[in-house]
Amino acid sequence: MSSAPAPDADPKEEKYGFADDRDVKAALEDADKAQKREDAIRNKSRWRRIKETLIEWGTLSSCHGVPHMAQAHSILAVIIWIIILIVCFAIFLYLFADTLKQYLAFDKLVQLQMDLEEMAFPSVTICNINPYKESQIMLNSQLEALLTVYDQVVNGDTSMPT
Repeated sequence: MSSAPAPDADPKEEKYGFADDRDVKAALEDADKAQKREDAIRNKSRWRRIKETLIEWGTLSSCHGVPHMAQAHSILAVIIWIIILIVCFAIFLYLFADTLKQYLAFDKLVQLQMDLEEMAFPSVTICNINPYKESQIMLNSQLEALLTVYDQVVNGDTSMPT
Protein backbone atom coordinates (compact mmCIF):
# COMPACT_ATOMS: atom_id res chain seq x y z
CA MET A 1 0.00 0.00 0.00
CA SER A 2 1.21 3.42 -0.81
CA SER A 3 0.69 6.32 1.48
CA ALA A 4 -1.19 9.30 0.19
CA PRO A 5 0.63 12.62 0.22
CA ALA A 6 -0.37 15.08 2.88
CA PRO A 7 -2.67 17.81 1.58
CA ASP A 8 -0.27 20.61 2.58
CA ALA A 9 2.89 18.83 1.37
CA ASP A 10 5.12 20.61 -1.10
CA PRO A 11 5.34 18.80 -4.45
CA LYS A 12 9.14 19.32 -4.45
CA GLU A 13 9.40 17.43 -1.19
CA GLU A 14 7.45 14.52 -2.59
CA LYS A 15 9.39 14.49 -5.83
CA TYR A 16 12.86 14.49 -4.27
CA GLY A 17 12.02 12.67 -1.06
CA PHE A 18 13.41 15.12 1.50
CA ALA A 19 10.24 15.97 3.37
CA ASP A 20 11.86 15.36 6.76
CA ASP A 21 15.19 17.12 6.21
CA ARG A 22 15.20 20.43 8.16
CA ASP A 23 18.39 21.74 6.55
CA VAL A 24 16.95 21.38 3.09
CA LYS A 25 13.76 23.11 4.18
CA ALA A 26 15.77 25.99 5.65
CA ALA A 27 17.77 26.30 2.43
CA LEU A 28 14.58 26.38 0.39
CA GLU A 29 13.14 29.07 2.66
CA ASP A 30 16.33 31.14 2.29
CA ALA A 31 16.15 30.79 -1.48
CA ASP A 32 12.51 31.90 -1.44
CA LYS A 33 13.40 34.93 0.70
CA ALA A 34 16.24 35.84 -1.64
CA GLN A 35 13.91 35.55 -4.62
CA LYS A 36 11.39 37.82 -2.91
CA ARG A 37 14.12 40.40 -2.20
CA GLU A 38 15.22 40.34 -5.83
CA ASP A 39 11.62 40.74 -6.96
CA ALA A 40 11.19 43.68 -4.58
CA ILE A 41 14.33 45.31 -5.97
CA ARG A 42 13.13 44.80 -9.54
CA ASN A 43 9.76 46.32 -8.68
CA LYS A 44 11.33 49.50 -7.27
CA SER A 45 11.59 52.48 -9.53
CA ARG A 46 14.88 53.29 -11.15
CA TRP A 47 15.17 56.53 -9.15
CA ARG A 48 14.60 54.65 -5.88
CA ARG A 49 17.35 52.12 -6.70
CA ILE A 50 19.79 54.89 -7.62
CA LYS A 51 18.96 56.77 -4.43
CA GLU A 52 19.48 53.70 -2.25
CA THR A 53 22.75 52.90 -3.99
CA LEU A 54 24.02 56.46 -3.48
CA ILE A 55 23.01 56.43 0.19
CA GLU A 56 24.76 53.10 0.71
CA TRP A 57 27.90 54.38 -1.05
CA GLY A 58 27.78 57.63 0.91
CA THR A 59 27.51 55.98 4.30
CA LEU A 60 30.44 53.69 3.51
CA SER A 61 32.56 56.41 1.89
CA SER A 62 35.79 57.57 3.48
CA CYS A 63 35.58 61.01 1.83
CA HIS A 64 35.19 63.69 4.49
CA GLY A 65 31.67 65.05 4.64
CA VAL A 66 30.04 62.52 2.32
CA PRO A 67 28.83 60.20 5.12
CA HIS A 68 27.28 63.21 6.88
CA MET A 69 25.45 64.11 3.70
CA ALA A 70 24.26 60.53 3.17
CA GLN A 71 22.99 60.22 6.74
CA ALA A 72 21.22 63.58 6.79
CA HIS A 73 17.53 63.35 7.65
CA SER A 74 16.29 66.43 5.85
CA ILE A 75 16.72 67.98 2.44
CA LEU A 76 18.04 71.17 4.04
CA ALA A 77 20.85 69.26 5.75
CA VAL A 78 21.74 67.53 2.49
CA ILE A 79 21.83 70.86 0.66
CA ILE A 80 24.04 72.41 3.35
CA TRP A 81 26.46 69.48 3.16
CA ILE A 82 26.51 69.69 -0.64
CA ILE A 83 27.33 73.40 -0.45
CA ILE A 84 30.09 72.77 2.10
CA LEU A 85 31.59 70.01 -0.05
CA ILE A 86 31.44 72.10 -3.23
CA VAL A 87 33.04 75.11 -1.53
CA CYS A 88 35.82 72.97 -0.04
CA PHE A 89 36.43 71.29 -3.38
CA ALA A 90 36.55 74.67 -5.15
CA ILE A 91 39.09 75.96 -2.62
CA PHE A 92 41.14 72.81 -3.10
CA LEU A 93 41.09 73.25 -6.88
CA TYR A 94 42.11 76.90 -6.60
CA LEU A 95 45.02 76.17 -4.24
CA PHE A 96 46.15 73.19 -6.29
CA ALA A 97 46.07 75.16 -9.55
CA ASP A 98 47.91 78.09 -7.96
CA THR A 99 50.61 75.83 -6.54
CA LEU A 100 50.98 74.00 -9.84
CA LYS A 101 51.23 77.30 -11.72
CA GLN A 102 53.97 78.51 -9.37
CA TYR A 103 55.84 75.25 -9.72
CA LEU A 104 55.66 75.18 -13.49
CA ALA A 105 56.84 78.81 -13.76
CA PHE A 106 60.35 77.70 -12.70
CA ASP A 107 61.02 81.08 -11.10
CA LYS A 108 64.52 81.81 -9.91
CA LEU A 109 64.55 84.35 -7.15
CA VAL A 110 67.74 85.69 -5.69
CA GLN A 111 67.31 88.30 -3.05
CA LEU A 112 70.37 89.81 -1.45
CA GLN A 113 70.06 92.34 1.29
CA MET A 114 73.06 93.82 3.01
CA ASP A 115 72.45 96.15 5.88
CA LEU A 116 75.69 97.70 7.05
CA GLU A 117 74.23 99.84 9.75
CA GLU A 118 76.12 100.48 12.93
CA MET A 119 75.09 98.02 15.55
CA ALA A 120 74.57 98.88 19.16
CA PHE A 121 76.96 97.10 21.47
CA PRO A 122 75.07 94.43 23.36
CA SER A 123 74.78 94.53 27.10
CA VAL A 124 77.21 92.18 28.77
CA THR A 125 76.49 90.51 32.06
CA ILE A 126 79.14 88.49 33.80
CA CYS A 127 77.72 85.91 36.08
CA ASN A 128 79.89 84.05 38.53
CA ILE A 129 78.61 80.50 38.42
CA ASN A 130 81.13 79.35 41.02
CA PRO A 131 79.08 78.18 44.01
CA TYR A 132 81.99 78.74 46.44
CA LYS A 133 83.03 82.09 47.88
CA GLU A 134 86.77 82.57 48.17
CA SER A 135 86.34 84.57 51.36
CA GLN A 136 84.61 81.61 53.00
CA ILE A 137 87.26 79.14 51.75
CA MET A 138 90.06 81.23 53.26
CA LEU A 139 88.47 80.87 56.69
CA ASN A 140 89.21 77.12 56.64
CA SER A 141 92.96 76.47 56.88
CA GLN A 142 92.86 73.10 55.10
CA LEU A 143 90.91 74.48 52.14
CA GLU A 144 93.20 77.52 52.04
CA ALA A 145 96.24 75.21 51.79
CA LEU A 146 94.56 73.21 49.02
CA LEU A 147 93.78 76.37 47.09
CA THR A 148 97.36 77.59 47.47
CA VAL A 149 98.72 74.31 46.07
CA TYR A 150 96.27 74.50 43.18
CA ASP A 151 97.34 78.06 42.32
CA GLN A 152 101.01 77.05 42.38
CA VAL A 153 100.39 74.11 40.02
CA VAL A 154 98.38 76.23 37.63
CA ASN A 155 101.01 78.99 37.61
CA GLY A 156 103.87 76.51 37.13
CA ASP A 157 105.47 77.19 40.51
CA THR A 158 106.95 73.89 41.68
CA SER A 159 108.37 75.11 44.96
CA MET A 160 106.95 73.65 48.11
CA PRO A 161 104.69 75.87 50.19
CA THR A 162 106.02 76.89 53.57
